[in-house]
Amino acid sequence: MNDPSRRITFTGLGDEVTERLRNDILAGRYQDGDHLVERDISEEFGVSRGPVRDALRQLDKEGLVQVLPRRGARVATLTRTDAAQVIEIRQALEPVAVRFLLAHRDPHRLSALREVLDRMAQATEDDDWAHLVTLDMEFHATIFGLADSPMLLRMWESLRLPLLQTFRMHRQFYDSSAQVFRTHRELYEVIAAGDPAKAEAAAAYHVVDLRDYLLKHLEANPGMGTDG
Repeated sequence: MNDPSRRITFTGLGDEVTERLRNDILAGRYQDGDHLVERDISEEFGVSRGPVRDALRQLDKEGLVQVLPRRGARVATLTRTDAAQVIEIRQALEPVAVRFLLAHRDPHRLSALREVLDRMAQATEDDDWAHLVTLDMEFHATIFGLADSPMLLRMWESLRLPLLQTFRMHRQFYDSSAQVFRTHRELYEVIAAGDPAKAEAAAAYHVVDLRDYLLKHLEANPGMGTDG
């Protein structure tokens, strides 16, 4: 592919290359396990290989890319076991975060969560999947932040990389970007209603809503996501 619109105009800006590649991965332009060839990417973006190499290293740190010795780089994925465990851990933690959030009994605390939801609505209107994935992460990170528990927030941060991989893979299980927004709006509305039991149950359900689809996908693609 040699599309002039894809070329980066300011060479030497590794951050810009990183952002472009990150968005391409999150938007589903690359599939799980796809090889990322430095030469091809540098030609497509119109930059030298140095910034591409730096971008791949950064995305490796973020968990979106695997840089393999003497084998180049590829789009990362989770094993089925890792995916099942991270979902189960999150299912245990997120209702606790919701409970702590509502314990403050301050409806104004939800304004930050509402603001993320509004941005999700705009990303949905734009059908911007890459932005929607990052906002999905931000929405749930905001819940943990509003819980006002440093310990709980540290636990969330420890899950950030594998969760970003699961969030990225969810796209194929949604009918549309509007469905992503709708599920988050519904969760927000239950939390905003202020009933702790209902909000915790909604948070737990939200976490596992796509679990079976994801695990079946990983099981059916042993070259990309099963154990081993």
